[in-house]
Amino acid sequence: MPVVKEIQMVGLGHNKSRPFLIARVDEDLLIYEAFARTSSAADAQMAVDHLRIRFRKIPHSLILREKRMQARKKGEEEEEPPDENTPPDYIQQLRYFEDISGYSGVFICGPYPHWLFMTSKGSLRIHPMSIDGWVTCFTSFHNVNCPKGFLYFNRKSDLCICVLPTHVTYDAPWPIRKVPLRCTPHHIVYHNDSKLYAVVTSIQESTNKFPRVLSDDREWDYVERNERFVYPNMNKYTVQLFTPSTWEVIPDTRYDCEDWEHITCLANAQLKSEGTISGLKGFVTMGTAYCMGEDVVARGRIIILDVIEVVPEPGQPLTKNKIKVVYDKEQKGPVSAISYLNGLLVTAIGQKIYIWSLNDDDLSGVAFIDSLVYIHSLHIIKNLIIAADILKSVALYRYQEDLRVLSFVSRDIKPLETFAAEFMVDGENLSFIVTDNNKNVIILAYLSEVRESYGGIRLLRRADFNIGSHVNTLFRVRCKLEDPSTTKKNVSALENKHVTFLATLDGSIGYLLPLQEKVFRRQQMLQSSMISQLPSPAGLNPKAYRAFKASKLDNNNPQRNILDGELCWKFMHLSTMERTEVARKIGTSVDQLIDDLMEFDRLTAHF
Repeated sequence: MPVVKEIQMVGLGHNKSRPFLIARVDEDLLIYEAFARTSSAADAQMAVDHLRIRFRKIPHSLILREKRMQARKKGEEEEEPPDENTPPDYIQQLRYFEDISGYSGVFICGPYPHWLFMTSKGSLRIHPMSIDGWVTCFTSFHNVNCPKGFLYFNRKSDLCICVLPTHVTYDAPWPIRKVPLRCTPHHIVYHNDSKLYAVVTSIQESTNKFPRVLSDDREWDYVERNERFVYPNMNKYTVQLFTPSTWEVIPDTRYDCEDWEHITCLANAQLKSEGTISGLKGFVTMGTAYCMGEDVVARGRIIILDVIEVVPEPGQPLTKNKIKVVYDKEQKGPVSAISYLNGLLVTAIGQKIYIWSLNDDDLSGVAFIDSLVYIHSLHIIKNLIIAADILKSVALYRYQEDLRVLSFVSRDIKPLETFAAEFMVDGENLSFIVTDNNKNVIILAYLSEVRESYGGIRLLRRADFNIGSHVNTLFRVRCKLEDPSTTKKNVSALENKHVTFLATLDGSIGYLLPLQEKVFRRQQMLQSSMISQLPSPAGLNPKAYRAFKASKLDNNNPQRNILDGELCWKFMHLSTMERTEVARKIGTSVDQLIDDLMEFDRLTAHF
């Protein structure tokens, strides 16, 4: 039977009007909310000493247990003894606090500490605190030097005196800070050398300046009307540098684009430079396109900006950085995508992909290749280039530096309106992630030895999944090497294993994580068991909802090799008896399933 180790009743929310029962049962955390029971005919028969309250279980996905080390094989050294600084299990870990930077709630001590907040809005917010590992004890603290702060001891018996930043809002699924821009942001990139952010924004302005039709040169017509005439609006694009410490604008670091010019791509390109020790230097590079209607030939520019350091003005430390225009020339077509490869600049201009070399503040061509219809994103690993087309799916290219040749390798032959593309790195295995207009996520692989690939000229579909939202951006982050609850490194977290985060147009964020074969099979059986175990909302089938959706009839069999993480995580919402029953059907233990879910959470705990 589960052992209740600690229990606490607290009032949260506005005027503490929301009572919550929080309990530590074995290594799990249970949260119940008390509510008044409505009167009914059965109340007349109820005993007088019964309270008219009921408890509702609050579902959450917290796994607070410490990561266990895997058992060693025979002949190897024995496991290390437990840490002497580990507090005994009977020490209180649920600590109620009031008015810490204006917030009240419960702090959960232990190997993986968390904050529980509830403001007057009435939503329970749970945020991890993984900066210092195991927290043994905690209390609020108010002092002149530490207003509305808190104290805690970590596993090393160090006393830490802290405050919560007041400029961050914690009444949200993630701690957030809003920076008002008063304009529309389009792109953002981090410049490593100066530790600043470059942000592309635009504002709408009314204009009477219009391009002249049927003219090869860029000529303008100025229209003058009376004051009652409504002039059309034009997007005016700018690039501005921000400091991440205070998110203030860096003075005199603004670059304005021309009229009717749109910035289509932005990147921090590491290009060859003789002025650095490594031979590479980061430049803020962007591609633009002149959008002046279908009657005017579309052109674009490649703009390379260098962030330089100067002597700051007295009393203004932010003025130590300025921008310098290194390269700014018009191209034969619109620049739709930009990236870098081994110190060279890679751009997609019109229907071609060009590779440039920066020498003496000028770009010289190195190689080029004809592409498909319209390349809207380029992603590069080493000498491999994955190009996403707006209609023709993705294509894989390779650049041979010794021969200075850019060659075609393989592509997906099926038409696909791609939204985003990225690499998936799993050790020595490399795959390609593609999202489309039907809210699908597709994983492609280059398998030249398989007959269906026709010698490698076709990319094969290995997995597909329907997210339910349009994914418009993907980015890779290396898995966390250290677990927050222990000083040991994650066993399955290799240095070349990456988690791919995805962001959608409706504001949601998710991630894709490559799994080992045995873990995947175990979680796949858990997913199948959860489909039959849980009641489906409105009678909808989760498996049918996540199935691949095509624009027209597709004769290929679906490749269901992506698990529904939200469905697997609902295993944590089950009761003890239901967990045991599900684990028995699968043929494994409850601890093994929870350890798998904990591994997913700790490998991706970047935010």
